[in-house]
Amino acid sequence: MMIRSPFGTFRPGSQDAAGSREESTVGVPAPRADEAATAPPHSMVQPRTGTAALVVSRGPEQGAVFPLEQNCTVLGRHRDCDIVLGDVTVSRYHTEIRREGDGFVIQDAGSLNGTYLNRQVVDRAALAEGDEIWVGKVRFTFYAGS
Repeated sequence: MMIRSPFGTFRPGSQDAAGSREESTVGVPAPRADEAATAPPHSMVQPRTGTAALVVSRGPEQGAVFPLEQNCTVLGRHRDCDIVLGDVTVSRYHTEIRREGDGFVIQDAGSLNGTYLNRQVVDRAALAEGDEIWVGKVRFTFYAGS
């Protein structure tokens, strides 16, 4: 009898020569051929000139552009957020991007898994052109729009 799971195949009671259970390799599935052809590389995606924006550089909506036209943009899992992320590692109200003066700041909204800016956990930080923002498993690139 063989049991299949997302983590590999397991045959109960099977042993290798060393006496331990068989191991199977677990990996991330490769993108389907049609997905690879339609998703633009993040270096080719540019928001409109003059408009600050977040561009999804890694995640299910890779290449999507989210203009930051409001004074406060909320990212999270809840449907009331301005940018809704369907990822269980994202809090309902995860982080906010606020316009302050001529620039933008990112502020964590008390999320469980934190907000990362350029691979560092931040509670609040100023954003600069090209900054990488991680919210859950989704990565954004910030464009100041100037």
